[in-house]
Amino acid sequence: MKTVFKKKLLVAAVSSLMMAPVSNSSAADQLSEIKVSEKDDQKHESRTVQVKDSIVHTDVISAKTIEKKQAGSLEQAIKDEPGVDVRTECSVCGAKRVSLNGLKGEHTTLMINGVPNSSILEGFYGYDAIPMAGVTSVEISRGAGASLIAPEAIGGVINVVTAAPKDDKLSLDLSLGTDGYKKYQVVGTKISKDKRTQMMTGAQTDNIDQYDGDNNGVSESPKLTNHSVVAQIWHQADKDRFEVRLADQRSEMFGGPMVGILAKSESDAKTQAVGTSPGFIGDNINNRPNTAGGATTARDFVENVVTTKQEVTGTWSRDVNAQLTTNLTGSYVKTNTDDIYEGTTYQADQNIYYVDVRADYYPSLQHAITVGTDFKHDKMLSVSTGGTYPANDSYDKKSNGLYVRDIWTPNQRLEVAAAVRMDVIDVNFLEQNRKFNDTIVVPRLHVRYDHNFNWTSRFSAGMGYRVPLQFFEAEHGILDNGFKVAVDKLEKSQSARYELAYSGAKTTMSTSYAWTAVSNLAAIDSDNYTVPTLISTHGTGHVQHADINVSYQLTHDWTLGSSLEGFVYDKTYRKTFSVIPIESRLRLMADYDGHGWQGNLTLTGIGSRKYSDYPTAAYDKHYDDNAMTKSKGTKSPAYFTADVKVSKDISKEWKVYAGVNNLFDYTQIGTGDSPLYYDNTGTKTWDTGHIWGPLRGRVVYGGVRTEF
Repeated sequence: MKTVFKKKLLVAAVSSLMMAPVSNSSAADQLSEIKVSEKDDQKHESRTVQVKDSIVHTDVISAKTIEKKQAGSLEQAIKDEPGVDVRTECSVCGAKRVSLNGLKGEHTTLMINGVPNSSILEGFYGYDAIPMAGVTSVEISRGAGASLIAPEAIGGVINVVTAAPKDDKLSLDLSLGTDGYKKYQVVGTKISKDKRTQMMTGAQTDNIDQYDGDNNGVSESPKLTNHSVVAQIWHQADKDRFEVRLADQRSEMFGGPMVGILAKSESDAKTQAVGTSPGFIGDNINNRPNTAGGATTARDFVENVVTTKQEVTGTWSRDVNAQLTTNLTGSYVKTNTDDIYEGTTYQADQNIYYVDVRADYYPSLQHAITVGTDFKHDKMLSVSTGGTYPANDSYDKKSNGLYVRDIWTPNQRLEVAAAVRMDVIDVNFLEQNRKFNDTIVVPRLHVRYDHNFNWTSRFSAGMGYRVPLQFFEAEHGILDNGFKVAVDKLEKSQSARYELAYSGAKTTMSTSYAWTAVSNLAAIDSDNYTVPTLISTHGTGHVQHADINVSYQLTHDWTLGSSLEGFVYDKTYRKTFSVIPIESRLRLMADYDGHGWQGNLTLTGIGSRKYSDYPTAAYDKHYDDNAMTKSKGTKSPAYFTADVKVSKDISKEWKVYAGVNNLFDYTQIGTGDSPLYYDNTGTKTWDTGHIWGPLRGRVVYGGVRTEF
């Protein structure tokens, strides 16, 4: 395995450096380091290397890049970024997990403006629902300890940033496309005359319809409709700063039966009775469902997920004196989900309360000390009907943390941050009369060293942990066999990451290597228990990730970029996957910005994967037919996809654009491999998780954007 991984790294280095050779010109001829969190005036902006100027490695997706991607949601904004794997785990309901550095989706923490108030429910459907209206950047920090206040981020942190506006502005973005695609977005900002108060309001609605590439009456990708409203206000007093954010979201997924084939409408599909003997004609998933005599109905395939979220967050910062700043943050988030999973229903209400109090003390020019404490109360109540057993996954979790960090800057080149955090955790699984209590201390270290004007090294190491909580993590409410808890340990991790970055006049480059070990991984055990049970597995899983990213300004108008990544999972970690992850990825990018035109083309290649390497996913035991005569093969093919967008400035205020996602119309179903499958049990039951490639075909769109 080590030899193979080294070969991948060598190929990555050679390929990307051939794409854009590093310049050796003197420091006097070079540009300053890239700081893109709040910069919108930089014409030529690297899409492969956008590193925030901080001690912790942070990749920044700017508002300009979000626009280039035509991203309406967080999932679309972060997709295929370095170290990010957006993994669809159910073709019918569209559940997605976001992996960082190869770690599982539950090891990624989502934050809004630095506040870790996201829910478990958002980890499956929230990335599709979080709008980009009003978002100024998305920050991705990979590795345990990436955030001082996100202790469970074993894989890393994704932070959605809405920064204070700098001027009065009204922007409108309207687009339509094939497959029922639409995105309507409006954002307004206002600044007070004394410049002390800023306000932002935004609203967005977007939609895309179901997709059924093989016309068998069952969708490979669900319909998704989102509505959202957000408002935020900032106020600067003499010594105090106040910030308040309000947000309201509604998201609906509808997948399974194609409207017009198995049902007249979505409402009809949801209200039909279940079939007497559900299945496909000839017991083959490539055929249409067998509806003869009421054997199969639309309800046997319906997966309808309706999620709402309301958020209020407030922050108060005060400059006590020249050396001391205090900060108080409070947040409340209410999330509700009302779902249909074929013949069963699942409803859940989740309430999260979060408070953080901290002080930043600057005793000298060499030291910056942070001391703080936070409290988080996360309560989820669920109820399910129609299954053999109820879900029984309600819980009440309380955690109290204490942390301290010292950032030491002995000279202009070296910066060292050492931190330690202690958490007291109390979890009560309400319907199972089972409690979980623990206290854990986790240290973290971050080092940044500027070799010279162009070259910078970053090193990080630390420990992390996570509390396994509920059935939703492993089966997202689909199965109807109930749920029990037998976990008795926290998931614990150790990780290390090194990055070398170069910034020149025309070239930017970064390359990194990350290693993570996770013990006590939680998993569902259905073989040794009568009811699916969440247990702590034995052994330690290891994950490695390496990447190289290069951007080169070819001319005044053209910029080229490339990135190459490799992921390696050991046998222990591979056993935890229910859907196979990516192992290698190549991206090639070209951007044009000149003479009133903007254009970008992105090619993304995914390498082949061997099914037998992932025994729990067991793709090599999947079949198109219940008789197990038509195997789905032994490996997934390698493939390329392409996205392109072209924009034209009509005037200073108006812009028109058009684009194509999945230009070559490459889909998994187009190769004859449906995400539906029968396994080798011979029980005439099918599932929806044989997924290795794109599940939606070509989408063509066009739109207009105006800004006053």
